Amino acid sequence: MAYAKLGISNITVPAKALYLRRLAAGVTNNPNFPAASPTPAELIAQAEGLETLYNEAHAARLASKSKTSELDLFSAAADLLVANLASYVDSASKGDAQIIETSGFAVRSTPTPVGELPAPTDLQVVPSEHAGSADVKWKSSRGAVSFTIERAEDAPVLEYDVIGNCTQKQTSLNSMVSGKKYWFRVAAIGAAGQSAWSDPVPLFAP
Repeated sequence: MAYAKLGISNITVPAKALYLRRLAAGVTNNPNFPAASPTPAELIAQAEGLETLYNEAHAARLASKSKTSELDLFSAAADLLVANLASYVDSASKGDAQIIETSGFAVRSTPTPVGELPAPTDLQVVPSEHAGSADVKWKSSRGAVSFTIERAEDAPVLEYDVIGNCTQKQTSLNSMVSGKKYWFRVAAIGAAGQSAWSDPVPLFAP
């Protein structure tokens, strides 16, 4: 005895919706199946529901990625505003600790001279789960207060642009074109100024 093959395992949602429509067409006005259950109308309704929810879920994923990128940009902009205000407060206060504290800022500890900062080492750039994004981390020596990250599109002569500043030895980057090759490098910043750049590391954006 022969049996109908389900043929519905391990197929995508759009393919499943098309399969439902094909089955509905197969039993519609087919004298061999005069009382098909579920009915063709039920199959079509289920296919339409699958397509609607799939499209809504896809749109939500795209919106989430867009909002994450927007959040990252706003966060970086906030860091820059704080850094600019700190520079202004330093200048206007003429280094008076009590005046600095009235601004809402705490007073930084006097840095201990550590000499010229060495370049960060062991730079690692790893694709993240989001398209066009990557996680970056590195090692640095004592005396580094913050770090500057630069990125360049692959070319015979690399032209780097600053894409971020942070105080931690790791960060996340986005806004890359999937499949495109980029190069990254990091420099440490401390009391002695900026270090040399780390060895550049390539990445094909996910």
